[in-house]
Amino acid sequence: MGDKNEETAARSIEEPRDEFKHPEEYFYSLKRVGVKLGLDKIEDFLSRFEKPHEDFESILVGGTNGKGSVCTALMNILDEAGYTSGLYTSPHLTNFEERIQINGEKIKEEELWSLIEKLHPEIRKIEDEDPKKRPSFFEVLTSAAFLYFSQQDVDIAVLEVGMGGRLDATNVAPHDLSVVTYVGYDHAEHLGNTKNKIAREKAGIIREDNQFVTGEKDPEIRDYFRSVCEEKSAEFKYAFDREHEILFDPLRLKTAPYGEIVVQGAAPWLAENVLMSLETAEALKKKGYDLNERNIKKGIEKTVFRGKMETVKEKPWVVMDSAHNRTGFEALAKGLERWDFNKLFSVVGILEDKDHESMVEILGPITDKAYPAEPVSERRLDSEELAEAFRDHCPAEPFDHGIEALRKAEEGWEKGDLILVTGSLYLLGDIIKKLEMKGGYQDE
Repeated sequence: MGDKNEETAARSIEEPRDEFKHPEEYFYSLKRVGVKLGLDKIEDFLSRFEKPHEDFESILVGGTNGKGSVCTALMNILDEAGYTSGLYTSPHLTNFEERIQINGEKIKEEELWSLIEKLHPEIRKIEDEDPKKRPSFFEVLTSAAFLYFSQQDVDIAVLEVGMGGRLDATNVAPHDLSVVTYVGYDHAEHLGNTKNKIAREKAGIIREDNQFVTGEKDPEIRDYFRSVCEEKSAEFKYAFDREHEILFDPLRLKTAPYGEIVVQGAAPWLAENVLMSLETAEALKKKGYDLNERNIKKGIEKTVFRGKMETVKEKPWVVMDSAHNRTGFEALAKGLERWDFNKLFSVVGILEDKDHESMVEILGPITDKAYPAEPVSERRLDSEELAEAFRDHCPAEPFDHGIEALRKAEEGWEKGDLILVTGSLYLLGDIIKKLEMKGGYQDE
């Protein structure tokens, strides 16, 4: 009965502008169709719009962590070289429009409405013909990005894989350059419960005669990627084979022939992500793209990495990090080892489909007090449940909202203490919006 009601509700939408205040609400309304990995539905859907994803070249970037950083740096490198470069990434930090960009310019709200007006009639047709073939939220949004990039005549699009790779909607885009950053544990219910199973899904973006770049440090997984490349006559490149040095204060990547490349951030892994962007840019150059050392270096140096051990306030000292899985928390804990602080207050919000217990096992022992909060998402983990997990390691006080948890942590802050906000982009984005409404990140 529930499924039938959902289909009826979906078909009843005549004019999306009349039904929803913002395009974001329309796209989220499509989440009634759950995640079902596969390419058949999106291929059928795109065929109704003359296959816009075939109108430009693409780079696919997959991996458990680091995808967004690599994608953004690549877009900026291409922009510096004079190319019209599209960027499709998810999720967003503060504005839905961040997900679709051209040369760093977010798609405008009116442009999103225009795309919806093209897409929605076809969605309704599919619902009338065969509701089981209706595209999901991510498939429709990916189609919108492809349609927009086609309309804007982009030269190349940098596409962040949503989940896995082999059956992800982005994998319909023709591409002969792909990246898998690192393989960690995430989305086990869809991709498998071992790194080997997850790696097989992510390797699905490697095509025949592809060029492939990875930063995977596990030798077994890396050798697997290499073997896939051999089977498909693809060129394999391990980013860390390149002679390089990571320098700190400020963060820099030193490698020939670029000298020192300044990285806008403090998280050590950003320099590693930059190294993958650099290797991918050089693969593009090998393909015939007109890139030079200046383009690559300047593109990287102008890239701002939001929410990556980012200090957003100094008094009190507040740092935001977008770690949202075990691998991300491991990297975050390692990065915190480089910082000198007295007490650590952790404002944490996690989605219920994440392995929160393993994440707490990493952050809990180094936290003096935790302030669990609930991200703005239907998939949010109950803050009391998260607090219970933290209480095995430190005191924990749960809150319904992130901004309330942050304010409470600030009350106990003293000079030399660090307040960390982490666990989910949905938590970070909501807090940032609330802070901006109150005048931004000015120190109080």
